[in-house]
Amino acid sequence: MCFSATASFSAAIVMAGVGVATLKICRSPQERFLGVVPFLFSLQQLSEAFVWLSIRHSEWYPYQQLFTLSFLFFAWVVWPILIPLAFYRLEPLPQRHKSMRMLIGLGILSASYAFFNMLLKDPKPTVATFHIIYEVKPIYLHRVFFYPHQAFYTMATVLPMFLSSLKGVKLLALANFIALILCFMFFQYALPSTWCFFAAFISGLIYWIIRQHQKQSATLRH
Repeated sequence: MCFSATASFSAAIVMAGVGVATLKICRSPQERFLGVVPFLFSLQQLSEAFVWLSIRHSEWYPYQQLFTLSFLFFAWVVWPILIPLAFYRLEPLPQRHKSMRMLIGLGILSASYAFFNMLLKDPKPTVATFHIIYEVKPIYLHRVFFYPHQAFYTMATVLPMFLSSLKGVKLLALANFIALILCFMFFQYALPSTWCFFAAFISGLIYWIIRQHQKQSATLRH
């Protein structure tokens, strides 16, 4: 399957519907932290759709930097903070809170470094074999911070799902981890773009997870 503006627009439309449906069933602020994820993925895919347009059509080029920063803000800044925070807010077992708070801390460090990259390293999108690669200038000890940043990012966005005791989250964790491995194996040079594309659809499982959480909470109350 090739990636394109059409693919990103299609993903944005599908996930917007899922996102609205998920937000409608949320009954508490704690659930909304997780429930908003599919809708934010929709906005992210919409941003990348416009990145594609800015690459393919000259009339969109003046807005390329805006759309690029918008996509990367979700990919690099929002997810490493929101994902561990969302599962922390819904985690019913207090003994897991400390580990999740540590992951939130790693996510904040990852997001801070990424935000620095966005502002000062002038990210540019290029297309290679139907995938977008977001390149930044290798300045300011790039080699020193690159791998710790990648490790912190992966831990913050993947481990909270494996730590969570919520029913159904392990399926989400496994699907997301498999998507990460496949994207790393086949699309390593375009990992942010491809992994976020697949993760957007996988996030549709959040609707079911919140439903399961509500049923579990109702059972405990009775």
